[in-house]
Amino acid sequence: MRLALLKGNRFNPWHLQAFTMLGDDTQVTAFRAESEIQEYFKGRGEGSLDFDEERLYFDTQRGPLGVLNTLRERYFEYRPQVLPFADRLQGYDLIQTWELFTDWTDQALEAKARYGIPVSLMFWDNIAFNQETSLELIARKKRAIAEADRFIVHTERSKRVLMMEGADPEQIVTLPPGVDTQHFAPGMTDRATYGLSDDEYTILFIGWMLPRKGLDFLILALRELVHDAQLKDTKFRLAIVASGPGRERIEALIERAGVREYVTFLGTYPYSEMPELYRVADCFVLPSIATPEWQEQFGMSLIEAMACGIPVVTTRSGAIPEIAGDATLLCQPNDFLSIYESIRDIATGKTCAIDLSK
Repeated sequence: MRLALLKGNRFNPWHLQAFTMLGDDTQVTAFRAESEIQEYFKGRGEGSLDFDEERLYFDTQRGPLGVLNTLRERYFEYRPQVLPFADRLQGYDLIQTWELFTDWTDQALEAKARYGIPVSLMFWDNIAFNQETSLELIARKKRAIAEADRFIVHTERSKRVLMMEGADPEQIVTLPPGVDTQHFAPGMTDRATYGLSDDEYTILFIGWMLPRKGLDFLILALRELVHDAQLKDTKFRLAIVASGPGRERIEALIERAGVREYVTFLGTYPYSEMPELYRVADCFVLPSIATPEWQEQFGMSLIEAMACGIPVVTTRSGAIPEIAGDATLLCQPNDFLSIYESIRDIATGKTCAIDLSK
């Protein structure tokens, strides 16, 4: 079987690792485009996916209006469009695309109309009627609901939203993503390898530095921890493994909060090394917040940390309660005091962290 995998500019090993398990009788070709976001995935182990690739381009990168569209994007909030590529999908047995509103789904459905290729659509969104900022996007979403052959969701929340959008429940398949528990498993890591000390209580954050991931609130929680008189004998260390835009904002907040000496930026690492990073932590924190256009859609780092046996503090954003259940401490989003209290309770033994290694 020939599978056309349309993941746009979100081509990364943690989202796509499941496709490596399809077997030798499936030839996967990834149709991908480079963008600013994709730049942050480089060096994270993409080569391990070993897919054939077809390069796509945005209309700011190629085409007769490339230069003009680049200026429109820079100064007038123009949203780049992928150049049409439906004709390049001819000959495939199945097309796997993502989300209702994307250019990729629009091209997948165009290829279905021309060549009769079935389309499977992976749906992460968990906000009903989201991304409806233009009549074009609304029409695109309605077409996807009407014409896609199957919908894959990862959570019950996404399934409910998809049904609100008009999808037939009989066409929706729930397939929660997982992690390789032979790889993500409890174990020991030499903290000195990462410049960390064994006598510090290490709080780990892994993710984007975008505001929606809530790192700002974790930094404020750190300030509360290091100024708590009852914790004066505990040396706290916030280890940040992060990429993406927002570093200047985070650096400024660290200075303003007066916690520079307690924060270490570890940089970024290949996906294959992530289990070692989780194992340096005494506590893992994913402090996601909700915005009008986004709530945490799954939180792969949550199940990775839990698989490594690390106590987890996170928030009630989007699908997190469904994913984390009672195996983590759940906090109010946008609430640094709640995060502080949860970390304090784990650090002092007031809350008995669940042993996730059993």
